Amino acid sequence: MRFFNPRRDFWGEHFRLDEAVIQHQTDIGEVTARILDFNGDERLLERQALMASGQYPSASALKQINK
Repeated sequence: MRFFNPRRDFWGEHFRLDEAVIQHQTDIGEVTARILDFNGDERLLERQALMASGQYPSASALKQINK
């Protein structure tokens, strides 16, 4: 299975944001999330802190997510 490629894949097709957790929606999303450890403890804590301060997700990221 190949990884998610941001140059040719749409983020919202393969992932969704559930609070601080990035959920996979496809096999491509699953393999990418597992190998890159999207939801490791430290990453979740960092995302939660950024969310609490209004810095996550960024405006530009929201545009990509909601295309």
